[in-house]
Amino acid sequence: MTAFPNLFSPFRIRDVELPNRVVMAPMSTELGGVHGEVTPEMIAFYTERAKGGFGLIIVEYTCVDVTTGRAHEYQLTLDSRENLEGHRQLVDSVHAAGAKIFMQMQHSGQYANARLLPDGMPVGPCDAFHPRDPSRQIARAATDAEIRSWIDAFATTAGLAMEAGYDGVEMHAAHGYLLLQFLSPRSNHRDDAWGGDEARRLAFPLAVIRSIRKAIGDAPFLFRISADEFREGGLTIEDMERIAPLMVEAGVDGLHCSMGWGTGRGMEQVLEPMNVAEGWRIPYAERIRKATGVPVIAVGQIRWPQMAEDAVASGQTDLVALGRPSLADPEWPNKAREGRVDDIRPCTSCNYCLGGQAGRHQVGCAENPRTGDELNPGISPDIGKGRTAAVIGGGPGGMAAALLLDQAGFTTHLFEAAPRLGGGLVVSATPPGKDKLFWYRDYLERRINKSGVHQHLGTAADVGAIKALAPAVTMVAAGTARRDMDIPGIEGPNVLDAFALLNGDVTPDLAPGKSAIVYGGGETGCETAEYLADHGVKVTLVSRSLAKQLARAAEGIYRGALIARLAENPLVDVVAETHVTRVDGNAVELEGPEGTSRLTPDWLFVAQGRDSNRGLADKLEAAGISCTLVGDAMTGGRIGDAVHGAYRAVLAMADPATPPLPVAC
Repeated sequence: MTAFPNLFSPFRIRDVELPNRVVMAPMSTELGGVHGEVTPEMIAFYTERAKGGFGLIIVEYTCVDVTTGRAHEYQLTLDSRENLEGHRQLVDSVHAAGAKIFMQMQHSGQYANARLLPDGMPVGPCDAFHPRDPSRQIARAATDAEIRSWIDAFATTAGLAMEAGYDGVEMHAAHGYLLLQFLSPRSNHRDDAWGGDEARRLAFPLAVIRSIRKAIGDAPFLFRISADEFREGGLTIEDMERIAPLMVEAGVDGLHCSMGWGTGRGMEQVLEPMNVAEGWRIPYAERIRKATGVPVIAVGQIRWPQMAEDAVASGQTDLVALGRPSLADPEWPNKAREGRVDDIRPCTSCNYCLGGQAGRHQVGCAENPRTGDELNPGISPDIGKGRTAAVIGGGPGGMAAALLLDQAGFTTHLFEAAPRLGGGLVVSATPPGKDKLFWYRDYLERRINKSGVHQHLGTAADVGAIKALAPAVTMVAAGTARRDMDIPGIEGPNVLDAFALLNGDVTPDLAPGKSAIVYGGGETGCETAEYLADHGVKVTLVSRSLAKQLARAAEGIYRGALIARLAENPLVDVVAETHVTRVDGNAVELEGPEGTSRLTPDWLFVAQGRDSNRGLADKLEAAGISCTLVGDAMTGGRIGDAVHGAYRAVLAMADPATPPLPVAC
């Protein structure tokens, strides 16, 4: 018996019965080969999630025409029999693990990667030009012959998918790819059989649907839509309520309800940053379900089993797709079904998975260092048998290191100067809209409490304490220290550290009507400004750099949303290309393009960066104790960098013959 009976009930699409309602959403992994082939790494990646209990896995977008449609060089292709065998192996492996598997078909249209095209010019419904340089053409309009060839290409790929053994197919018509480019009045300005009024804009997508249906016979056929483009002049939910039934009439069995247009600010709806509310998309899926009468899949910002259960039980959706959560925890369905919700490694929507990490091009996850590395050896429990390990610092890197060393069999001691674990995670989670990061802090804390790790909280480790343990392994994850600044008066009583404010180490009486200067336009400075404004404080955000460089090291989608919020906040005034040159009591002297000025805020919060805290590591080395630096103690970075650094350090001790295993952190 499960606490989520609706979520884990079977579901039938045509003649294919899914064991439950939990779907792994299609996501680009870049684990494919340079010729579009399925690789062993990709098979291991999907198989692990099939073993984790997903009822249906929809494999990432597979290009139907390599000459005009590829998004990147590692994208899967199946436009000929050349890569068929790899797809068969993938299907067989996922089936053996107990899941059903669909293939998603895609063409990038005007967003195809120009480097991969014979003539370097993408092809879409219309000529397209760069938004910031109207003289620069970035795509040309397709000819009638090319459009008809694409109709055949989708059918060919669908037929090959059936030959490979896929249980069904999905067509990608969301996020600004080719099908949506033809559907949307914002991007399709043709005046022929393939564009003009709505009926002609529908002609190409409907022709593709009919060709796919003919190619796959009675197999299930899903259609992924953007239920709303969220762009001026684009398709709205009201438009899609009218259009989606026509897709069903043409041969579609179900709608996969995504959102947005995948360029510019539209990415905030495609891959939301963490400030976006959980479950906000579900009502859109419900409206499409009511409009069409066919099954729908809700996807995006669904993070916990109860929300998924409620959406299915209430009839808002038939299935729930998890994208980024499947990267964070491949065992999400199994843990949910068994009622082990507290053991689910939570996706915080940090979007670490979107960029290359540590020199890798492929998919990754801040919290799960094995994502994309499923073929790596596991950490066996006998590496540290009979040996002791010491970890200094209870932030994300330190907690991950302690858990992994405990998993490896070490008697592990974790030292944290603060009374509670968290470290830099608290600083990252405290600004407005970032509270999901507390999910991860709480998860790691629960894991530590269930482990064999010996916790020394409120205890600043020193050389004597570490020497007394005689550790075989010592890892220093002591975070960062405030950077010294050569500014007269900077040590005054009204000058506070922004990091200390967000960490709760200083607690000024923030109240409406108070005023503050935040000195530093990086991510921490911008977040501190928003945090203060959220308390009603009038903020002057002073940045030494250009205004367009605010928070430039932050993750791109989150950065765009953060800067937009600051620009719209009446309590925040940004002053760029300006330095603090002197502090005299409450008076702060500024030097900028317009000359010298003075402000008299209640506080000056300094956010001018922090330096790696190597002090204890140097003392340990001098005392003959070899140690490994982890996270910010080695080099400043994101949470995922700290966790991955801890993983690599422990994995370096592993026996290469150890079978791949999940990690304890």
